[in-house]
Amino acid sequence: MKNIVICGLGQYPQGSGIAAALYFAKKKDNVLVSDFYYTPAMDKNVARLKKFKNVRFLFNTHPLEEISLADLVIRHQRMRKNEPEMIEAEKRNIPVETAESLFMKLCPCPVIGITGTRGKSTTTTLVAKMLEASRKHVWLGGNILVSPLMFLDKVQKKDLVVLELSSFQLEGTGAAGISPHIACWTNLMRDHLNAYPSMVEYAEAKAQILRHQTGNDVVVLNGDDKITSAKIKTAPGRVLVFTAKKSKRSDAWLTEDALMIKSGEKEVELIKKSKLRIHGEHNYANMLAAALTAQSAGASLVGMRKALVAFKGLEHRQEIVAVKKGVTYINDTTATTPDGAIAALRAFSAKNRTIRLIIGGADKELEFADFAKELKRSNVDVVVLPGTAYAKLTGALHAERVAFEDVLTLREAVHLLKKRAKPGDVLLLSPACASFGLFQNEFDRGEQFKKLVGKK
Repeated sequence: MKNIVICGLGQYPQGSGIAAALYFAKKKDNVLVSDFYYTPAMDKNVARLKKFKNVRFLFNTHPLEEISLADLVIRHQRMRKNEPEMIEAEKRNIPVETAESLFMKLCPCPVIGITGTRGKSTTTTLVAKMLEASRKHVWLGGNILVSPLMFLDKVQKKDLVVLELSSFQLEGTGAAGISPHIACWTNLMRDHLNAYPSMVEYAEAKAQILRHQTGNDVVVLNGDDKITSAKIKTAPGRVLVFTAKKSKRSDAWLTEDALMIKSGEKEVELIKKSKLRIHGEHNYANMLAAALTAQSAGASLVGMRKALVAFKGLEHRQEIVAVKKGVTYINDTTATTPDGAIAALRAFSAKNRTIRLIIGGADKELEFADFAKELKRSNVDVVVLPGTAYAKLTGALHAERVAFEDVLTLREAVHLLKKRAKPGDVLLLSPACASFGLFQNEFDRGEQFKKLVGKK
């Protein structure tokens, strides 16, 4: 029986904190669940754990004395090295793991990991669906809101695990010296600069997805991205590359009307664009990345095509919520960066169409100059939500002479733009900012948007 300290419970019902607590509680270990930033959103997770007599709780304070007695500390992925708990654990040589690093140490089957600033959720889901359509038994988890510890005890040697991995999660696996057997890095854009000193540190966190691979492993890289393509020569194992246009290095690429892939020594048309349900250059890139990754894990061409034809996109990511009186309502709440919002603008811009756009929220130490320039080139009607990014965001809009209107709430934003929208318009929530302040998280923001759209 060991003493386990869980640092960070979290609010998601299958998140890393609750998953780790349940995992060790069921093993009869002594478990202390701690969270310095406890909120009522965590109440349901606490209720699930209270039935275990071997689980205790300590909230709104640092459990430093408990750390000193621990055999193992499980830290939340966003806990930094300079947190008091981490300093105490290091001082006393107490091992620290994350849910992902622990899982990858114990997992009996191959692990496929996907990361990237944009597109990792879509790519991860597509990889899983392609493998399932190829009759593989697949477990899906990670940053996609399902901790792999939720299913660790059920995984068999013949299975495959597909994990979406954020930069924060990769810090944990990197510290443990582990990388996935098959890795995919979709791209690197400016993000999380409120957590990383610079893009160099952010890129290095992402690079942990391949840093500890062996010569027998595989990595799929974006040949059009400056940062990821630079890893082609340094990757330890086999490298597969996707590009928008065919080059000598391309293993998957686009033509004017199709997605192409190498299958053995042959060049094969994977699927025609006309057969897909979602479009846009960023979505095509995600599909190419997914196809190379899934193929490396044993997916068939038939299975990959079947998954692509059926794929409608993911909730909260350029999600078409409704079409009412000729107006299309789109929930793109996970566009928490300027680059993400630019992608949405480009995806839905068209002649004689106005985009009624909702932006604003919490600052992630990102710049909005390029976003403002994109708005200036687009036919947009902009409203701005309050938040810590407001001054920087509106400053960029003023610099480019982009007109906008302030709103206090999401309800006000939707109501205002609804009244102004005309048939053929798009009413788009693509905030370019984080959600903290007005919402529990970006998914809460998306759910509120969808409820407001559903009201007459």
